[in-house]
Amino acid sequence: MKSGSGSAVAFGRVLQAVRKHLSKNQADVADSFDPKLSVAAVSMAESGNRPPKTEAVVRGYAAALELDEDALLDLWWAMQGMVALESEAEERMVKQWWRELRPGLDASLDLHCAETAAKTKWTPNDDYYAPSAALFALAEAICGILARMLGESWKVSYKAEIGLREPSDGYPAVVNIELRAQVSDESLEMMAAFACPEPVTRPFPAQLMRAKPQGGPSPDVGWILNALMAMPARERAAVAGFIHGLREGSSLYGGGEDK
Repeated sequence: MKSGSGSAVAFGRVLQAVRKHLSKNQADVADSFDPKLSVAAVSMAESGNRPPKTEAVVRGYAAALELDEDALLDLWWAMQGMVALESEAEERMVKQWWRELRPGLDASLDLHCAETAAKTKWTPNDDYYAPSAALFALAEAICGILARMLGESWKVSYKAEIGLREPSDGYPAVVNIELRAQVSDESLEMMAAFACPEPVTRPFPAQLMRAKPQGGPSPDVGWILNALMAMPARERAAVAGFIHGLREGSSLYGGGEDK
């Protein structure tokens, strides 16, 4: 997760909201780590300037903030654009890149409303547009993780805003996520609001980038394998075809018998 990115800011807002709702200060969170973090590190994580870089650090925040570890890890990955989905074909959980997601029924209806609003406001001089279907799907997935992680005392929702394509005064279409927590029997308080991030590049798990024990694959091979796993099936098939073509060319021109 890149420092200062939309993903880092969004994840930091969640950490800050949960901490405040627990009536903990940043020193309380820092002291929960072993070895302890500095208060400055916690502060920068909440601002998005130094987000958690590894799953181990995310687990540390889960323990410090009394959150379900698996749910916070799912959120950390989803903020980076990799959403855990159950694959019926592979009978396991796989991570899918957010641009390949499809919105569910409710998100599809919200997308239709946003597209209608953009068309109603559009003119030849003002090019209004709605957020993409994939962004609605990512926001829907993130809200689902947040609802599972935070529980019934929180209300998680999202709200779309159409954008304007204009070089000088334009603004992007966004899907804002809002977190409200119950502070009394009848009232909910806004704890955090942030734009659903639109990650540009696929992240790669650090554990596959490290050197393996003797006899295992090199870090470069691990990086390549992980990149392949992050691809959809059609892209993986295209890569396999490309590699097959290279092998065919190598056997044809790589010093075989002259014909």
